[in-house]
Amino acid sequence: MSKQTQAIVEIKINNQSYKISCENGEQDHIKKLSQIINEEVEGLVSSLGQIGDNRLLLMASLIIADRIYSKQNYSNKIDDNEYGSLLEIIKKATKRIELVADKLV
Repeated sequence: MSKQTQAIVEIKINNQSYKISCENGEQDHIKKLSQIINEEVEGLVSSLGQIGDNRLLLMASLIIADRIYSKQNYSNKIDDNEYGSLLEIIKKATKRIELVADKLV
């Protein structure tokens, strides 16, 4: 059994750099995941403004978790025709989360 070495990857979320430790070889995967998070944060910033990194990361995490949860619950039940409807549901849920977030500000 070979022991994997640790690597450091630098990611950027909301124009803030973070150094993350990961297994050697996982750097590209971590960067792709961070891009997904950053896209959500940028969307929130464009609609809500800079409301603080903690709040932005929390809200982005909730949106991403909601999408994953919805996909897991519906992945075995939908066909290609229903996929568009599912996307609309996700968009509506995201809007509701953003409206609630507006009230928190």
